Amino acid sequence: MLRKLFFSASLAVSLSVSATPAPDFTITDSDGNVRHLYADYLNQGKVVVLEFFFINCPPCAGYAPYWENLYSSIKTQYPGKVEFMMLSNKSGDTNAGVAQYKLAKALTMPAAGANGGSLAAVAPYESGQFGPFYGTPTFIVIEPGTGEVRFDVRANDPISTMSQLRQQVEELLLTKCRLLTTQGDTLSDYALNLSQPGGISINHQVTNGTFSLENFPNLPAAPYYVATPTKNDDPLNGVSTLDLVQINRQILVVEGFKKDWQYTAADANNSGSVTTLDIVELRKLILGVYDSLPARHSWTFSPPWDSVTADLCPQITAIKTGDVNGNASAGFAAAAPPRGSEPFPLLWEMPNVFQAGTRYRLAFRAGETASFQALQAAFYVDPAVFQVLHLSSDKLAGFDQDAWHAQNGQLRLSWFSAQIASCAAGEPLLLLDVLALRDAGAEEAALQLTPTLLPAELYGPDDAIRPLALLPVGGDSGSRLWPNPARGGFFVALPPGIPVAARVEIVDALGRRVFAQALEQTLAGSVLEIRPGSMPSGVYRVFAGGQPLGTVQWQE
Repeated sequence: MLRKLFFSASLAVSLSVSATPAPDFTITDSDGNVRHLYADYLNQGKVVVLEFFFINCPPCAGYAPYWENLYSSIKTQYPGKVEFMMLSNKSGDTNAGVAQYKLAKALTMPAAGANGGSLAAVAPYESGQFGPFYGTPTFIVIEPGTGEVRFDVRANDPISTMSQLRQQVEELLLTKCRLLTTQGDTLSDYALNLSQPGGISINHQVTNGTFSLENFPNLPAAPYYVATPTKNDDPLNGVSTLDLVQINRQILVVEGFKKDWQYTAADANNSGSVTTLDIVELRKLILGVYDSLPARHSWTFSPPWDSVTADLCPQITAIKTGDVNGNASAGFAAAAPPRGSEPFPLLWEMPNVFQAGTRYRLAFRAGETASFQALQAAFYVDPAVFQVLHLSSDKLAGFDQDAWHAQNGQLRLSWFSAQIASCAAGEPLLLLDVLALRDAGAEEAALQLTPTLLPAELYGPDDAIRPLALLPVGGDSGSRLWPNPARGGFFVALPPGIPVAARVEIVDALGRRVFAQALEQTLAGSVLEIRPGSMPSGVYRVFAGGQPLGTVQWQE
């Protein structure tokens, strides 16, 4: 009969699982034995369960008989695989006092007092780095090998708490089958087919990341099983224009892949090699030309999972197609690549009124000076107001018809270059030609970024990611000041009609002019950087040529 494999479930306990490994410690217990957490236990494949207590703790005394019963049962059921320890968190508890406490409570597990090193062992857990410390007794379970901490296993009463401790221990002792991504995260939400060579085949949906053979009813006994996972949802998960940049570097032998799985991830057309055609396929996915890749599933699994037994689940890797930088979500939470502290402002020029049947060219200007190698974005363009005719760029080298796609009110763009592009504040990055299908005001015709379709991002020369912020600078409601709040300086987009000799002025709440700067140019769409120096924190009004531009919240 097959030994049961553990299937993890949600637990109604106070429990924090920390990625920070348990700090190593060395104690001398009340019997005079020196014990090392890692050398003697975790590195030997043993689970360690700790209780933090003190001698005069009334709740600890109430838990003692249940704690001892669990210890005796676990040691009998899993000989040589588990150790329990008790560590006092009071400086007045000596090893001699701990020995007397154990004798009085009929406890047999190792325990240490202050002069045995218990205070140093307990201190990291009282500091809050593993979660709030609510006092004694506190129980934690430490995973062998990795040292992963399951902190503060707690339920409503001693019996329930011991039950939860047993479940945590058994989860670590029994075989767990799981798929790990290239970043070591547990994959969730995939279909799994388990088959017996030459026999039956059974399907199961794995939702929480782990499974056991018990999830396959009527599975006959066999020496081993073949497991075939399948996951073909959310093809854009982890895929961005930055991946195209990195694949292009590999093709041009500028910077090669460092991991074997990156070659599999980059092979979007399933040809067995990485070529420019893979970039073409992935760009179509990013632009929405494809809903999914024609030749590849969203995830690939390597090597084959062909020898699953009751005691062994060979490690295989889940590889997200197209994600060569490894930032795809494993399914439990959305992956978020690192971003710059401030969005890059993209200034959108537009008239106040659109007339039906008229063609318009809308400029997207850089809101600040920057250097970058790629950008991507998705916009919503109301198909009842506009027909998108063309998107172009005189500034971005190689920007052509393949860099954008418009369909059903969506306008997506994905551009990258092997050469670093530079732009000055106010320079037009993109030019959008549209045909107005009916009369519309600026607010009614407003374009919107749609980050749920495709994150709007600019990629710096060092692969740093900055989100894009779309700022309209035409129309009565256009934003002309950013960032806001500001510290050190901010940018101003000039409106039309500013006289040549005009100045930008900053006025405080009392109407006093605290800063003025002469304009060097007065073309609409020009962008100025204003650095007023030291000003007290507060809200200031900003004018250009006497025209109010808005208020800025200044932070000293």
